[in-house]
Amino acid sequence: MEVELEPRVKALPFKVKATSRESPSQKALHVLDTDLRTHWSTATNTKEWILLELDEPCLLSHIRIYNKSVLEWEIAVGLRYKPETFQKVRPRCEAPRRDMTYPTSYTPCRYVRISCLRGNPIAIFFVQLIGVSVPGLEAEFQPVVNYLLPHILSHKQDPHDIHLQLLQDVTSRLLVFLPQLETDLSSFPDNPESNLRFLAMVAGPLYPILHVVNERTNSKPPGNITDLDVSKSSQLSPTLTVSSNFEPRRSRSASPLILSPYRAIVFRPDAILCF
Repeated sequence: MEVELEPRVKALPFKVKATSRESPSQKALHVLDTDLRTHWSTATNTKEWILLELDEPCLLSHIRIYNKSVLEWEIAVGLRYKPETFQKVRPRCEAPRRDMTYPTSYTPCRYVRISCLRGNPIAIFFVQLIGVSVPGLEAEFQPVVNYLLPHILSHKQDPHDIHLQLLQDVTSRLLVFLPQLETDLSSFPDNPESNLRFLAMVAGPLYPILHVVNERTNSKPPGNITDLDVSKSSQLSPTLTVSSNFEPRRSRSASPLILSPYRAIVFRPDAILCF
């Protein structure tokens, strides 16, 4: 059955993290390629599994399984390598056709576990994991994902969706600052629009400046300001202060760029996102 996919999603690279069993000539690595001359087989009939790990975290759109002889399976995904916390995206069900593609609603994902419950024997030709890569996506960013996901889903046909770009900028650029952002992320649901404006500001034009300041404070004594520091800082409004220790709360209160009455977010030099 052909499934129409959004233009922004693609098959994402992954590896086999673990498997319960594999036969000597039909190894689990065969699920990585679409060659129907090879397949993964356990040479058994019940309760086997395979765990896949994506090269980067993603919003998982679909899982495609080209089945050989599995009769019943269950599929779960997770951001962290903790199977007990995985979310079931396909509860226990029969495998009715050879080529099955299951929608997964842009679920945050790094690991996919396919539990094969019955087979004759258990064997799969290949698997494809389809979605949008989101580098730096960790479980701590889940509140941000929850808030932006409805917007991302409503713009599925837009390959340049600004909400998706915002999420990718926040996760990739602010990953290194997760310890400092812990308070903001844990309280994110209490005031999501204000918190998102703050994260967007930091992940956008200010990010390179924050990075430079962080490097300078690690390599030079306080107060030693070079011409390069001055030229970098001159990109800011004179009334904006950025803590060299990156203290999110202080930066937020001092910034004149947060235009709360207008509910506008400036997060890229070439774009404004409004809610």
